[in-house]
Amino acid sequence: MKLPVRVFLVMAALLGVTVIATSATMLYRSAHALQEEVQIAAIQTVELLSTEFAEIGEISLANVAKTVDSTLNDQMVAQARITAHIVAAAEQAGHRPPEILAMLDEIVAGTVLEEIWITDETAFAYLTSVRDQDGERIRFTFDPDPAVQPQASKFYALLNTIGGNNYITQPAQVREIDRKVYKYVGVPGIDKPRIVQVGNEIVLGEQKILIETYASARTDVSAVIEGILVRQMETQAFMLGRLVAVMENGGHSIASINAALEQITATTVIGGIAVTGNKGRGIYHSGNAAVTGEYPTLDELATGPEQTAVRAGNVLWKDGVRAKRVSRLQPDSGYLVHVDIPIEGASGNLLYSIYQSQADLLAQSGNLVSLWVANRENELVAAAPRAGTLAAGGGVSAFTTFADQAQKLVTQALDTGSVASVARLGLLNPAQRGLWVAAPIVNAGGILIGGIALEISLDNIARSLQTEFVRTFLIALALLALTAVIAFVGARWLIGPIEIIADVAREVESGTQPEPDSMRQVMSRRDEIGALARVFADMTVQVFSREEKLETLVAERTGELQASNRQLIQAKEAMDRDLEMAKVVQTALVQEGYVTAGSVQGYARMTPATQVGGDFVMLQELDGGRLFYALGDVSGKGVSASLFMVAAQAAIGNAAESCTGIADIAGQANREICRVNPMRLFVTCAMGLVDSRTGVIDYVHAGHEPARYFDASGASGDLPLTDGLAMGVDGGYDYAAGRRELAPGDTILLYTDGLTDAVDMNDRMFGSEKLFDTFAPMKDLPLQQIVDRLWQAIVDFSAGAPAADDMTCLVLRRDAGSGT
Repeated sequence: MKLPVRVFLVMAALLGVTVIATSATMLYRSAHALQEEVQIAAIQTVELLSTEFAEIGEISLANVAKTVDSTLNDQMVAQARITAHIVAAAEQAGHRPPEILAMLDEIVAGTVLEEIWITDETAFAYLTSVRDQDGERIRFTFDPDPAVQPQASKFYALLNTIGGNNYITQPAQVREIDRKVYKYVGVPGIDKPRIVQVGNEIVLGEQKILIETYASARTDVSAVIEGILVRQMETQAFMLGRLVAVMENGGHSIASINAALEQITATTVIGGIAVTGNKGRGIYHSGNAAVTGEYPTLDELATGPEQTAVRAGNVLWKDGVRAKRVSRLQPDSGYLVHVDIPIEGASGNLLYSIYQSQADLLAQSGNLVSLWVANRENELVAAAPRAGTLAAGGGVSAFTTFADQAQKLVTQALDTGSVASVARLGLLNPAQRGLWVAAPIVNAGGILIGGIALEISLDNIARSLQTEFVRTFLIALALLALTAVIAFVGARWLIGPIEIIADVAREVESGTQPEPDSMRQVMSRRDEIGALARVFADMTVQVFSREEKLETLVAERTGELQASNRQLIQAKEAMDRDLEMAKVVQTALVQEGYVTAGSVQGYARMTPATQVGGDFVMLQELDGGRLFYALGDVSGKGVSASLFMVAAQAAIGNAAESCTGIADIAGQANREICRVNPMRLFVTCAMGLVDSRTGVIDYVHAGHEPARYFDASGASGDLPLTDGLAMGVDGGYDYAAGRRELAPGDTILLYTDGLTDAVDMNDRMFGSEKLFDTFAPMKDLPLQQIVDRLWQAIVDFSAGAPAADDMTCLVLRRDAGSGT
């Protein structure tokens, strides 16, 4: 190892040890301080949330009022959606506005719903349940200008949609027409542009709100919310009964009514709807497979005038989801209407559902990873984030991670009555990184009711420490760079002679003869560097001497290569002339163009893929008004295929002149081709004889694609294959013939695979289906024009791609005016 390198390494090692020791100490202190700061903040946060969750369960006017507005949102959306269905069904059944208004009055009178407003396409509320002091219906038109209608203008946008999941909810606020506090919800019409709005007056007196509970013995706010929810679900059941009655009177089928119920469950909070007889037999349902089919009978309902039964917290769907169910009797029809609404939370308890909603809201905090709420038995009742709120492909449900760390901390917090926490920074293992903190939930009476746990992300701290580490690393690099500069300057005087030798070596490498005195000073040294310089000078002389000899040899070999290239060029030019002459000869042999025999016309064309090809086509008029045709494709391409094509075409032509039947012609031609086939090539061929007087065509397919016919009516299809073997394979093979009569106006297309195998620049094939689709619309055009357009279609498709194979086709047609 050289001395400059050793000096540099020693200085770098000393500096590295110093920097690492100092940085590690600073990073440790910084991490500890940041972690302690976050832990204190997390403890304060969990204590605050513990107090908040404890207050949620207290029955008080403030606590109830805080949740009434959000509780009514989803329920009033469902009522508005059902109203839209009722109005659409009533108008479809031919009910006039007075009849529909009577239905709306009946709904308002029999439910907690207080107002219904339904507009036409112009936003005029032509249907409303609201009357003035004189008993007249209030005339009201929605205006889009917030300056004119600060409250109602919000709903004008509903005229822009029909159906769907759109809705508009409005927090309780002072109404413009009478200054009362109302809550409104609106949805678009399902049959035409309209606004369907329902409203409830919010009276902030404690008795008005708290009277809505059925279970006054309950000790938490869920009893109040449960009472409100039950009243709203009774309203929905009553309205659904009216919807079913209207649709039955309108002649709707069971499937149509079921579809309407299914649409309501798909666009509202309602999870399941069923209409049964008084014995529980199902009549209509929303089709939700998760909802159980067990419903109460008439005898099981309450005996009060509203005939209502409530199932709270004990209805379990087939998929394990808990739901609240309300069943209500419709006195006019005798039906029982059942409404199910799923309840979020672990047990179906409405308080736990509120816990879950609050947890979902808190989980949106940036550094809060997970939040868990457990009851006093340390059973998980709410957690966030959960499967229903996670973005696609992001995160893990907190319900699945409770047992990892949080459950232990909650147990500790419940046992000790104080906050418990665990922190792991996990700089090298992000999976173990986090801050977990738990606290007991104690109500105002000092009773322990549960526990809450949080997982706080420490990623920000980890990133800060990582940033500090990078900064320290960069400082160390800067110090190392300074060390390198010092070492470089100190080592210059050691490596100067070597650099002189390196400069001379670069001159030799570039082919330049170095100056004689360029290394004189170094060569005069008595150490190893001087010896190296003298050896290198001797080697330089030898290199340039050998280079001169090499240049002489290269010049000689270059002359020989140029002579050989000229001979190759002359040979190629001679070959090109021969191939051009072969192309001329092949063009003369292939029978292209028109041939007419009586009422039958034929047109043929062949375009080789190279200068010469292996395809051929024949059109030959024979005695007796017969027209012989043949179209073939020799295996392979180029000169060998073209030469064999000539032999095959001659054999087929001779057979056509000496034999009468098409099968005999094929057999005779096959034997002759096998006789002159030393390279064991083969020919696929389609040939036939057409009687121009009768239109009868006898044909043979020798391993070739079937001919395609297009009759005068526009129908098309393949001529049935005769299952013949390709020619040149078996000289003793006997061919079978097929027959078809060409009606006047019928057209036959024969082609080789060069047309269907044509490819574009993306290697997609033209294909037989595209060939036939291109041919069909122009089957009645002149034959040459058909072929011209067909060729142009393939050229346009290929778009510059080289031809895959020889392209040959033959089109035959019997004149439309000829007799049979």
